[in-house]
Amino acid sequence: MGTYSSATRQGAYEPFELQVARGQVDGHENLKFFGYTVALGSTAFGPLWEGLTGSGGSYAYPASAVVMTLTSSSASETAVSILVEGLGAGYVKLSETVALNGTANVNTTNSFLRINRLSTVVGNAVGNVTAINGGVTYAKITAGIGDTQMSLYTVPAGFTFYQTNFTAGGNSSVTSGAYVKKRTYIVDNVNGGIINAQAQSVFVQAIALPITFPVKFTEKTDIQWQFQGAGGAGAAAYAYISGVLIKNPD
Repeated sequence: MGTYSSATRQGAYEPFELQVARGQVDGHENLKFFGYTVALGSTAFGPLWEGLTGSGGSYAYPASAVVMTLTSSSASETAVSILVEGLGAGYVKLSETVALNGTANVNTTNSFLRINRLSTVVGNAVGNVTAINGGVTYAKITAGIGDTQMSLYTVPAGFTFYQTNFTAGGNSSVTSGAYVKKRTYIVDNVNGGIINAQAQSVFVQAIALPITFPVKFTEKTDIQWQFQGAGGAGAAAYAYISGVLIKNPD
């Protein structure tokens, strides 16, 4: 098959974005990422996610595809299922549903190189749900939330991600001298792990970046929308990123 076309099926009668969201445009998938933390790092950059500590620091990736162990902090979690979405060996798209068994460990059938998201598909967890391997937490759902809140994503093999939106905010005050640093941290795993930190900026309270032309991220690229508190910045911060994932030509 050749290049996937971004032409809509309904012409001007229905917006292109709506058609993508409805699955009506072949090879296109709308993506959105919500990052949140109550403990914004103050000494190092890091993505917003449930495992972020007050000292910050980068999110760790597995060196190879590994089996993930899912567990809850509540023993009552016996009627809850979690969808694990990520990438397997070779950065190939991979997902599976795991039925929790309270505080007991439940292993994934597949091995994951990356976890892009955990989400609840059956029931409602009353405890914290974690995906762990070798003592390292790779994703976490906070009790009562139902979904991961991670400002990071790895582009699957055979796809390209086009970012169309970026907004973020924190509880720093315009009168406190506190502010937040942000950057997009990119690792190109196709070309030997080349690092590129771009779109660096600072803000107080909130920021929305104008994206006139979508920002392109090629296959197998690790993307982290990273943040760091400065000048005694407040603890909480959020980020919202969206875009479209398009299948590459076969």
